[in-house]
Amino acid sequence: MDYKEIAIGVLRRKGLVCLALRRAHQSFSDCWEFPGGKIEKGESPVEALTREIQEELGIVVSQWQPLIVIPWQYESFAVRLHVFESEQFQGEPKGCEGQTVRWVAVDELDQVSFPNANKGIVTALQLANQYMITGSFSNEQDALRRLESAFKQQGISLCQLRAKSLSETAFVQLAHQAQSLAEQYGVKLLLNGSPALLDALPNAAGIQLASYAIFQYDSRPIPSNKLLGVSTHNPEEIAQALKIGADFILLSPVKRTASHPDMEGMGWSLFAERVADVPIPVFALGGMQAGYINQAKQLGAQGVAAISGFWPALL
Repeated sequence: MDYKEIAIGVLRRKGLVCLALRRAHQSFSDCWEFPGGKIEKGESPVEALTREIQEELGIVVSQWQPLIVIPWQYESFAVRLHVFESEQFQGEPKGCEGQTVRWVAVDELDQVSFPNANKGIVTALQLANQYMITGSFSNEQDALRRLESAFKQQGISLCQLRAKSLSETAFVQLAHQAQSLAEQYGVKLLLNGSPALLDALPNAAGIQLASYAIFQYDSRPIPSNKLLGVSTHNPEEIAQALKIGADFILLSPVKRTASHPDMEGMGWSLFAERVADVPIPVFALGGMQAGYINQAKQLGAQGVAAISGFWPALL
């Protein structure tokens, strides 16, 4: 596919990000956007971004860090957005080309009108780079102690409650307690299981669907104001996750794991190849721990997901 290569910059400041309003003569007029522009021949994305930001906003930015790469097909053209973020800049951003500029809180970005390709950027900004999946526990109180330790001591802010050994009744009971803890510590808690769980737990952040469950759906199975995570292992499952409107995916196994010894790890090279075609955040899963976050992000991932790498040991 012939992509227009675009460099995009997310400027951060105290929980806010900088947006610019597209002007009347531009496509997607009256939509807001993250500043940036076309990557010229011979430029790296960071070089293009540094130049564009200085031209558009009149500031000099340093220490760009990769956020996400988004390939997107519009009706008559395709773009690939190379998105970076930084808090390090000199000067105050202003509309050097006559555009309106404003700062918006990250948690309010869902209320802003963006071009469609920007949806993945918004999701990436609102998600952490560590996604903890709950591991084994002896009873409900043990699970809750471990959850609180992860939220309070480790700073986990994105969590998947997974407990395949529990009955639905027991899982819902545990989930109510886990949700109370999540609200106390400002954690997004997703439930591993059926979308129907949201009927019993309407305050949960969303649902994590297993790869074997996704082909029963032809469209998004939960409301748009909830997060839909999907576990995937191959291109077919990735395509189905995108078809049903997943907000992010888990891609595994990157490395062979004790929990799935029969599955060969795909390795970082194949992982990067598959991530390159995904327009939403991707978490690397399988043998992951916090030390792999930077490597995953350099290869286009949101970060890493893990059970043993994050789930607290017996307390």
